[in-house]
Amino acid sequence: MCGISVRVLSVLLTLGVCLCSSPPEDFVYQYKGQCCFRNGTENVRGLDRYIYNQEEIAYFDSDVGFFIAKTELGKKHFADYWNSQKDLLEQKRAETDTVCRYNYQFDKPDVIDRKSQPNVKIVNSKTLDLEHENLITCFVDGFFPPMIKVTWLKNGIEEGEQVTSSELLPNGDWTFEIHVMLETTIKHGDTFTCRVEHSSLQQPISVNWEPDVSESARNKMLTGIVGFVLGSIFIIVGLVVYLRSKKTMTRFSVVQNENLMS
Repeated sequence: MCGISVRVLSVLLTLGVCLCSSPPEDFVYQYKGQCCFRNGTENVRGLDRYIYNQEEIAYFDSDVGFFIAKTELGKKHFADYWNSQKDLLEQKRAETDTVCRYNYQFDKPDVIDRKSQPNVKIVNSKTLDLEHENLITCFVDGFFPPMIKVTWLKNGIEEGEQVTSSELLPNGDWTFEIHVMLETTIKHGDTFTCRVEHSSLQQPISVNWEPDVSESARNKMLTGIVGFVLGSIFIIVGLVVYLRSKKTMTRFSVVQNENLMS
């Protein structure tokens, strides 16, 4: 496997051929030069690919040292002829040094050493509803290189089974983004943390999120509290009435007994 691949040259040539009154036909011929760096410049592999109408017909592999045909067209018109050219083969074999290793020093700061720190934001994807399933999303974007670790913690404990993730999404400016979702029930007082680990950071980023109880949840909570208070009042009033009634009955019974004894 190549640790990194850098395209050093790409040529797209479209040829239009018009024969008499026939409509023109388009032929697409492409050449792609690639450098694969394994362990820096210690082990470099050069690849030259020749493509005709979106089909690769022949290629040069520096690990092999000569051209290899992939189709009959590539063998007849390219590989066999180029392999017979000693000077051309020597030039291609030398390109791992003259092209790949030479350009590595210029591309390394922008490709190998380039780092961009991630931005982290937490969003609740639907209306918060206590005691029911909620979907919380940690948006992480603007980071490079693409290797990253995103972890959800609930009340300080790492979540696993309820966590899902989007694919790594390229932003088109050499940076990436990823969405990591946590589906969970939320209780009053729960705290959530999205922790991000990336090579551009000296230490992980931890973004905390505390649920903002929705209006409906507040109403339910307020209704429950009011109901509890009213219920407690009725119980207390009933208990007082009962005790007073029992005390009155006791006094009445004592008075009756005294009258009978008299």
